[in-house]
Amino acid sequence: MDTIEHIVSASSNAVADTIYTDVQDKEKHRSVIQSIADELDRPMHEIAGMYEEILKDLRTQAVIDDYLPVLVSKRVKQAYRHH
Repeated sequence: MDTIEHIVSASSNAVADTIYTDVQDKEKHRSVIQSIADELDRPMHEIAGMYEEILKDLRTQAVIDDYLPVLVSKRVKQAYRHH
């Protein structure tokens, strides 16, 4: 991997990591992302991008974080079904 690709990759990972509260939170959401990707027969990275954008938006409004995977999952699936 050349230097530019490495910097871009590291930057993308850093941004994504900031939306997760800890390693367990990231693992939980990654599991949901994989399930959605399997269900919709789409690549995980494609689902992850949309999922993380929606998660970032909803996290700022959330009172109870436990419901975020369900709410984000629902919005991602709706977006793909209306697409």
